[in-house]
Amino acid sequence: MTEPSATEGLRRLPWTGPQGEPEYVMPGDEAEHLADRAEDHTISAARNDAAYALTMADRPETSPEELRRLVRTLAGAVRDVVSVADLREERLNEPVYAPAARAMEEALRAALSQR
Repeated sequence: MTEPSATEGLRRLPWTGPQGEPEYVMPGDEAEHLADRAEDHTISAARNDAAYALTMADRPETSPEELRRLVRTLAGAVRDVVSVADLREERLNEPVYAPAARAMEEALRAALSQR
């Protein structure tokens, strides 16, 4: 039998500590609301960056340097959104959420296979 880790049952936050180490919080802590808002902001910013990049890509006067800058911005946005997805996946795999997440996944797979 494996020993429970020191972080089991804790939520990993979407920011790191002063030395770059992950930070965790107990469920229900005030910091959880800040973490939710930070994750939502990350997703919203990525959507805005994508919309702006598409607009700029369609403009013939957009320079190659501007396009390179947009690609760098979008790469950062993708990296940040993937980080949010990883954090949310960790929470869905917690014992309390896992059965509901599996049921939702099965329902989605069944719905998609009927197309």
